[in-house]
Amino acid sequence: MSNVVKFPVERKIENIANEIISLQNDLTEKFDSLTNLYITARDIERSCVELQVRYDDLVMQYAVAIGTENIPTGMLEYCTNAIANCDGDTGEISIALEQAPPADEITANKTEEDPLTEIRQFMETINKFMKGKLDELQ
Repeated sequence: MSNVVKFPVERKIENIANEIISLQNDLTEKFDSLTNLYITARDIERSCVELQVRYDDLVMQYAVAIGTENIPTGMLEYCTNAIANCDGDTGEISIALEQAPPADEITANKTEEDPLTEIRQFMETINKFMKGKLDELQ
């Protein structure tokens, strides 16, 4: 019979600690990137909402000028005020414009505090917590 030598299978504590620190750094980097992407997405979303309000307002002005029945169908593609109706009996499809509130009224209803500032603060708090720089009770 041969003599079988067993090698230790336990990992050294220093190696485990180094791996944890490395993973913490990786997680911090990923969460920072995720935060930046989320903020960028919110900026783009806000920009799209503003463009949509302007677009709808211009389509409504155009409809008043030339008549709703004369608006080219392509212009209604991004218009949130366009309502398509289909008559089930005849199969006829019609498109009508719903009266929307003026753009001034929509922008007046916005809150004065920037929601992105609130999101940034929240995400920074989460990142600090993940980095261990913030006590759980704060």
